[in-house]
Amino acid sequence: MLSDKWGTPEFESYVSQFEFVKEMDDYKSILSDLRRMQSQLDIDCLYITWVDVENECYVYLIDAALEEACPPGVIDPLYFVDNEKVLSSLKEKGMAPNISKTQEYGWLMATGMPIFDENGEILAMADVDITMNAAMSELMRFMNYIIYAFIAITVLICVLAIIVMRRRIIKPIGILARAAYQYKNNNNVFSEVNIKRNDEIGVLADSMKKMESDINNYISDLTSAREHADKLNQVANTDALTHALNKRAFESKVSQLNENKTPYGIALVDINDLKKINDNYGHEKGNVSIQIVCQFICQVFDSSCVYRVGGDEFVVVIENDNYDKCDEMIKELLDLYKANESDTSKQPWERVTAAVGYSLYNPDTDEGVDSVERRADEEMYSNKKQWKQGNH
Repeated sequence: MLSDKWGTPEFESYVSQFEFVKEMDDYKSILSDLRRMQSQLDIDCLYITWVDVENECYVYLIDAALEEACPPGVIDPLYFVDNEKVLSSLKEKGMAPNISKTQEYGWLMATGMPIFDENGEILAMADVDITMNAAMSELMRFMNYIIYAFIAITVLICVLAIIVMRRRIIKPIGILARAAYQYKNNNNVFSEVNIKRNDEIGVLADSMKKMESDINNYISDLTSAREHADKLNQVANTDALTHALNKRAFESKVSQLNENKTPYGIALVDINDLKKINDNYGHEKGNVSIQIVCQFICQVFDSSCVYRVGGDEFVVVIENDNYDKCDEMIKELLDLYKANESDTSKQPWERVTAAVGYSLYNPDTDEGVDSVERRADEEMYSNKKQWKQGNH
């Protein structure tokens, strides 16, 4: 069965009769040896074929290819032998290197040597495939080495001539040049340069040391300023009580969402009866209630940004992993608040609840975040109304 029938029912039926061969210990041992040699020699494929003299063709016995190896029994149309003279030559010298370029195998060089029994009769052929692209790449790499070596030798001769002629100029300039090259990895490299001369080279070395010192001082000041700016920006965008993001950060996020038009949702969370908690237990206990509500939000929406935009109001921009399971997460949040409200082991200000409403951005009807937030706000107040009706 020719390998060009690969994948057809006839092909699968044909090769299935040789499947038992793959289970033989000798087959496994030889395949292991071939793959080890194939890996060590860094070649494309080693395989063993049988020379069918009568039908003048090669039959695959063992193919060490890691991908799409030919099963035992397959005949490759690329290796049909033309005449008896070639068959005789195979027994004496093996297969001469043959370069072919086909759609199936690409640009390959194939060669092989016969395997004989104790009587000198040919048993099989040990064949090897080498990708010509790799061979040509190796050749080009070798040629590049020669070119680079030639260039290096030429440069070396020139450098030696210059050093002999002008040693006092080339050497210190070379030191400074290397220091300049290494400066990106070592910002104190010029300070280690030891050139003490009263001529132009000495002046240049001192100037570069001064430049290095000035640059290092500038970089140090710039790094400190940047770190300070980052800290200030973090503080400016973080709510001090809950450590969630604040209204300023939310306004920046709104501008980003309106510009990018990526999928997102808006969830509004408003604490229920926070004023009563403040009136009955004080603002410190009210702050505890706010923190508890925020903790529940952050616990559920672990991959989304949470913002405190008012005293008792939070906004969640639902993105990333949270977006596809938004309904489930809203229900989970409401269930947490409901369970928290029913937990009689907690203090009254700890049994805080919140109303929740959300809406997803629709690019066909929504002009921006405002309309999405408006729908979420309506749903949140509907949820708050239901809570009040159930508690009064």
